[in-house]
Amino acid sequence: MKAVITGETEDLVGVNLRDNYGAEHILDVRKKDGKITAHQCEAYADNPANRTTAENAYNEQAREFARFYVYRERGYKTLPPQRNPDRIAAAMFAVASLPPATIEQYFGDLHQQLQSHENAADPILSIPSTVDRDLLRAGQDLYLHHDESLIAGMEALTRTAAYEELEAATGADAEPMSIAELQGVLAELDVDLGEAAEHVGETLIETTGPVTIRWEKSRDNDEVQAADTDQPVPSREPDVRPDMIAEMFALESVDEFQEALVHHLRCQVRDCYVEMGVAPPELFRVTGPGFYKNIGWYAHHDFYPRYYNYHADIDDWQDENALDDLTA
Repeated sequence: MKAVITGETEDLVGVNLRDNYGAEHILDVRKKDGKITAHQCEAYADNPANRTTAENAYNEQAREFARFYVYRERGYKTLPPQRNPDRIAAAMFAVASLPPATIEQYFGDLHQQLQSHENAADPILSIPSTVDRDLLRAGQDLYLHHDESLIAGMEALTRTAAYEELEAATGADAEPMSIAELQGVLAELDVDLGEAAEHVGETLIETTGPVTIRWEKSRDNDEVQAADTDQPVPSREPDVRPDMIAEMFALESVDEFQEALVHHLRCQVRDCYVEMGVAPPELFRVTGPGFYKNIGWYAHHDFYPRYYNYHADIDDWQDENALDDLTA
């Protein structure tokens, strides 16, 4: 992907980009929410029904990348938090920095719900008998403090020399990074976050919502059950939504759970980059389930490797489509 900003009005930013397959796209991105208000591309049919499956994917990649490009270049909130790779990465670093007792404080119900799938604990939420347990997901929404300077600092962490240190520690030839190792790297980073530098997670995380279970009601809709809670939850969309397939996470200890949660968020960041046609940064070149809907994409479309499969052998991460140079 290569892009340039062609103009800006009070409400819109114009983007001209060339996708990974040479097609030119001209788009208008709305500043306040990232809505694509106009999109022209002569290479692909206007009607999605007249495009191939691959062409529809390329068209969607262009739209996602345009939103990301405007966010990165202009700072407008054109990405929803749950699809913002910088925001999810900041939350991942925060979760990785927490001690076990605080993990239990924020995510103990999620841990227990996952354990209950293997009958290792009582469930927080009982699973309806009609639900296919193999497709059940458990999650707990995560809300970050809306201190814009703090969040901006944490998001910037993914684009600094600190990020390169994390990449080096988790490169293609490296062993999987443990929580202790990630905490060690974070402790050595020279990032100006004030008091947050020593207590990243506790400073960045505002609260978590109640534990939930989800399952597919139809192709485009989920059935959701949420536990009761006396704890107030912000009246806004969560910043991050862990959505863990229960059968894949038989976790006994808090340490195992924390490792799995951090890895799951790494996979979500990976999915953000993949769906906009960009090679994930080295730190996020991992396999395993991230966003649930992306599993279907990877499983049913030959042009995607099986990123969701822990055991997939992926030898091509599309380095030619890296973020080194975003401009055309």
